[in-house]
Amino acid sequence: MVVLRKRLIEGIPYLLTKFAGAGFLMFVISNYVLLVSGIDMYEFVEGIANWFLWGIVFGYGILCSLFIDLYVFRIPKTGYIIKIILYIVAGYAFFIISAINVYTLFAGTVGALCSLIFYFGTYLSSRFKSFKYVFSFVIPLTLIILMNVDFTEKEQWVEVKSDHTYNATFDYFNGKHEIPVQAKAGQTITLYHEFNSTNGGGHGFHVLNEKNKLVGMTEVSEGVMKLKVQVAGVYRIVVTGDDVKGSFKVTWK
Repeated sequence: MVVLRKRLIEGIPYLLTKFAGAGFLMFVISNYVLLVSGIDMYEFVEGIANWFLWGIVFGYGILCSLFIDLYVFRIPKTGYIIKIILYIVAGYAFFIISAINVYTLFAGTVGALCSLIFYFGTYLSSRFKSFKYVFSFVIPLTLIILMNVDFTEKEQWVEVKSDHTYNATFDYFNGKHEIPVQAKAGQTITLYHEFNSTNGGGHGFHVLNEKNKLVGMTEVSEGVMKLKVQVAGVYRIVVTGDDVKGSFKVTWK
């Protein structure tokens, strides 16, 4: 038992290099998303708040890295070139395992690039202790904290609401506004929504359930959607704006 505990303790720094590699990759991805969004914090947070992406980076990425190290350990003469090739293969494999076409090859190329960034992160973390702890703890925790901050911006927001309607006018809206609706199982909710943009800004509309998952709706006509309630609870009608000025109205029954 003592020997096992000792080996587990000795293995912690090794595992931290893997988490640092994943954290470094998330750091690079986050910076890319931030630049693409034009340093729009709301859009940036929406871009990185994807648990599937985190699962790929910290789950699939770390697992593949462990298997690659095991292969290298079993075959001591394996050089760095072979190790790099294995990381590239792992990056492609996630996307082309189901089908090979132009889209999966492109996605695989991006995956291979991300794999190399991951590997470079593990290399740096094995050389520098400060790098290891910053990217295995500080960076991931910082991103998770940011994901829980609402960076929505509103100016001159005026709202009028009743039991089944919500109206809002504004000089500036960038982010999201949620309207909670209590619903019972078996009910059908009909949603009417209209958005007036006076400056050409973008907007969107969707519904989330209590688990923060998108709810499927049926389009009846332009601006009219129907939602079949499967589970009772509070559903959130979400209206989004992208640097927009104007107004919107939502009605439900």
